[in-house]
Amino acid sequence: MPSFFMEFKMNVSILSTVRHGIILGIVALIMGALWAAYMATNHERLHGAFEAQQATIQLKYKQKMMKDMSMDDMSGMGHEHGVDVGENHHGEKAEAGHNNHKEDGGHAHGVNKQHSHSGSLAKDAMQRLLRGHIHAMGLGVLVCVLLLIVAFTSLKDVWKKVFGLTFGLGAVLYPPAWVMMGFRTVELGPEAAEASIMWLFGPAVALLIGSMAALLVVLLLEQFGLKDKSLFSWAFD
Repeated sequence: MPSFFMEFKMNVSILSTVRHGIILGIVALIMGALWAAYMATNHERLHGAFEAQQATIQLKYKQKMMKDMSMDDMSGMGHEHGVDVGENHHGEKAEAGHNNHKEDGGHAHGVNKQHSHSGSLAKDAMQRLLRGHIHAMGLGVLVCVLLLIVAFTSLKDVWKKVFGLTFGLGAVLYPPAWVMMGFRTVELGPEAAEASIMWLFGPAVALLIGSMAALLVVLLLEQFGLKDKSLFSWAFD
């Protein structure tokens, strides 16, 4: 029995080097669960708000198109064949507008006329909000598991702590990027919304991918007995 407690105490001591990262992973799990609860209780309200925003943007876009066509018609009146040219030009513009409307068909556009592949910018926005929940839950579990692996490697404690920080920060930064992207999708369009959160999305991805790649290198070095080589021994006990 005492040996069990000693072993347990030793394992707890080992995990202490990555405890901060595991805490951040659990924070990501809590964020994901809370966000899922929020979306479940406010789904119709959120979807309705996005659809209303999309309708408002489309109306403004159509009004702008009509205003531009009217301005073009007025400018054509001063030419020698102004009436014919104006009428032809108006016909071309009307046909172009009709074609644009037909092209939209099952698609929608944001302010920058960016396509929605799902057929609705409101639906795109909801899907991105949902991905915030999915990524929070998935990354929370993944980061906790990977940090358990880190804890039982022969890395020096300082590097284990670095792994805890990079994995943990990646897990808590990546999901909110999807949520922010979702709220901006209708207003900006899918591509512009994605570009607007790259300041958060980019570092989060870099932390996660970089940490996983570094952990793979550590495991390979241990597997092939290269950790004792002078080139790598500085990182290992």
